[in-house]
Amino acid sequence: MAKKLMVNITWHMHQPFYWNEKKGVFDFPWVRFHATKDYLFMAKLVEKFPSLRVTFNFAPCLLRQFQLYLEGEEDLVMKLAKKKASAISEEDKKLIKEKFFIVSSPRTYEKWPRFAELKEKPWESFTSQDLLDLQVLYQLIWFDPLWREENPVGRELWERGRNYREEDKEKIWKATEEIFKDIFACYRGLLEKRQIEISFSPLYHPILPLLINTDVAREANPSTILPHRFSFPEDAREQINKGKDFSQDIWGSDIMGMWPSEGAVSEEAIYLAIQEGVKWLATGEEILFRSLGKKKETAWQELYLPHVWAKDGKEIAVFFRDTGLSDLIGFSYQHFPPQEAVKDFMNHLRAIREALPEDKPYLVNIILDGENAWEYYVDNGLPFITSLYQTLSESEEFVTTTPLEYLGNFSHLPQISRIVPGSWICGNLNTWIGHPEKNWAWEELRRVRELWDREKEYLSKGERERIQDLIYQAEGSDWFWWLGDDNPSSQKESFRQHFLYLIHSVLRALAKGEKECIKEKF
Repeated sequence: MAKKLMVNITWHMHQPFYWNEKKGVFDFPWVRFHATKDYLFMAKLVEKFPSLRVTFNFAPCLLRQFQLYLEGEEDLVMKLAKKKASAISEEDKKLIKEKFFIVSSPRTYEKWPRFAELKEKPWESFTSQDLLDLQVLYQLIWFDPLWREENPVGRELWERGRNYREEDKEKIWKATEEIFKDIFACYRGLLEKRQIEISFSPLYHPILPLLINTDVAREANPSTILPHRFSFPEDAREQINKGKDFSQDIWGSDIMGMWPSEGAVSEEAIYLAIQEGVKWLATGEEILFRSLGKKKETAWQELYLPHVWAKDGKEIAVFFRDTGLSDLIGFSYQHFPPQEAVKDFMNHLRAIREALPEDKPYLVNIILDGENAWEYYVDNGLPFITSLYQTLSESEEFVTTTPLEYLGNFSHLPQISRIVPGSWICGNLNTWIGHPEKNWAWEELRRVRELWDREKEYLSKGERERIQDLIYQAEGSDWFWWLGDDNPSSQKESFRQHFLYLIHSVLRALAKGEKECIKEKF
């Protein structure tokens, strides 16, 4: 039995870059909504348990959007909510009907009965008061329970529940700005106290192995149908380099660890990370067992030790995500009463501890999305997360740590000679390539990227930097994620249109006709 089993919890915070330069607006509200519901909330919960150690991974493109909101930029939903309900146009009413009922979990309607009432009410019978209530409520449902309980304004607005006034909107916008400011301050404070470690992902959250060479997808899954080869390793390097630099500027400290977007790795991608000064990264357990050429049933203990991969005399520590435990929090415990979920989770940890010998510094890595799961939980996960943190903080069997803290204490780690390409999802890359719709996006991206290579020498430095940034944005993983039939969403076409906006923007900047390279259909 291991003495005290170490536990690393890494919350990954990410939204794609929704800013639309052409329109001067964020196309989607999800950065703002998760800021008011999750990002500050998650830091505040860690503050309540001083002995706890937690890792937060922030995608740099998310942090940049925080800055843009603080600079006064707005999303389309925000602009629509600001319009006076009694004087709103029919066109804007249609947009409100389309966009103000997008929620993921039925718990939202349980918590907000007036919102549920409006959802069922025939649109043609909406009054100005109905419209005003919807404008306010669709913002309020995206605030965390701590704000509703502890903030007098939040508590009053929540308890009233209906019959809102135009001036109530100003209270929401003021609270939103304060939360964006508090996010930076709160995480910086936790960093100074060394209660958390912050890691980063590449700048616009691309799938690094696919930027280096899309043919690698067939190594991960030989049946993958490939588009024409996209191979720009220099883009992968810059996404790492710029992401790391931007993150360090934001947090004011060295950032040494990286969660590659979606845990997607290849040896070429890992070597680029080493060259950019990354000391550790993490990926899925499927990558470990495929790399070792062993089955989990016989080599499961390997999962609970970081491995060192080296090339040309340089090395990096690779941590491996426990799929089962991470997915219990991400997808299963939302269906449990909070206390039962924590009890079940601790029993799983206890079983691992009891099965491990005492001879090595074993570590369990819980790595998952830190924002999207909570709307499916009771009270945004507040009772579950609080109970989990308290149980871990008081435990005599387990101790929380972070990757850098772990590496500072333990240096004699097992070597791994080979890392196969893949991601945390099934150990392959098919979430982003292989389906005809996903391959369509790769073809369009390849065409404008090759065109850019031919044309860039004729442009000024400022023009080159702007166009290159648009291409980096188009390389983001999310545009490929939503295409195909594996992640169905009512917003799929909106994401596709944002991807096309990026492609069109590059063509316009290069003074080429928008239709020159683009197939609007799949």
